[in-house]
Amino acid sequence: MTLQVGLIGAGGVGRKRAAAVREDPRTDLLVVCDRVEARARAVAAADKVAAADTHILGAWEEAVATTDLDLIIVSTTHDMLVPISTAALQAGKHVLCEKPLGRTVEEARCATRAAAEAGCVLHAGYNHRFYPAIQALHQVVDSGQLGGLLNLRGRYGHGGRPGYEREWRADANISGGGELLDQGAHLIDLSLWLLGAAEQVNGRIQTAFWDIAPVEDNAFALLTMTGGQTASLHVSWTQWRNLFSLELFGRDGYAQVEGLGGSYGEQRLTLGRRRAEGGAPEESSQVFAGVDRSWNAEWDAFLRAIDGESTLAAKGDSAVETLECIGAIYRSAATAGSPVSIFTTGESA
Repeated sequence: MTLQVGLIGAGGVGRKRAAAVREDPRTDLLVVCDRVEARARAVAAADKVAAADTHILGAWEEAVATTDLDLIIVSTTHDMLVPISTAALQAGKHVLCEKPLGRTVEEARCATRAAAEAGCVLHAGYNHRFYPAIQALHQVVDSGQLGGLLNLRGRYGHGGRPGYEREWRADANISGGGELLDQGAHLIDLSLWLLGAAEQVNGRIQTAFWDIAPVEDNAFALLTMTGGQTASLHVSWTQWRNLFSLELFGRDGYAQVEGLGGSYGEQRLTLGRRRAEGGAPEESSQVFAGVDRSWNAEWDAFLRAIDGESTLAAKGDSAVETLECIGAIYRSAATAGSPVSIFTTGESA
């Protein structure tokens, strides 16, 4: 049986989600909903064969109430993620909601409770888990090649664009926060995925360049993990040249992922093995070229989860844990970086 999908939010991410739905033979895009009709029609028109059968809606409530839908993708601004996801889950639809799943941990828990009560699958759109270089890194960790893990260092940033201060991400009421909730959420999700739960954070935030206060354009965090490791993270909207770097160090060596493709540069995984006698490590690297298929891989994982399979995707509870860290970082920053404890209540990723 082909599953019928509704897309709510037809912006840039929504277009990528729609393409993944259409390329999968298990799913059809039945509904595209956006408050700007032209955006919705543009997504529908991207597939000329299917466009005639795709319904265009302007009100998300109407989309959620469409009885023919099995699944709903929510790719809206942050303020609408939880209201729409919760309503869709209560209507018996499985939901793939874009990260961070809400502006606060309290919002995200509303969605996870709705999923549990409805018996539906809720995933958060942390597609970075599905970049091939990062998946290869995860496999290296699982294989034990690095030995006991010691610490992680992550950097992620870009430079914005003219008018960035007037976009919705600069409005705290809509976004809930700045760069920490934007690219920072990805780095925190990856840190928890690779190292396990965090128990304490120290954080600082900064509005260094963009006229967006109280929203931050830079965030710095130290996460102390329950396993004793430390994750050091810096995310920035003043990087100017797009950058992604994730380094993981173990007793026997290290692994580094650089780039995400496109303007972030080619994806490269570098592995280094520590020599017992000291000196320069043995090093090898692998480049992952080609078209970005992370959206397709994440969609496949979502469908397999609906069938009861265990996947590497971020469940709703994983997003709650990430937002617990983010909330603690903001609280720490409000006290000049004082340590803040985290009390994790969700299930592990």
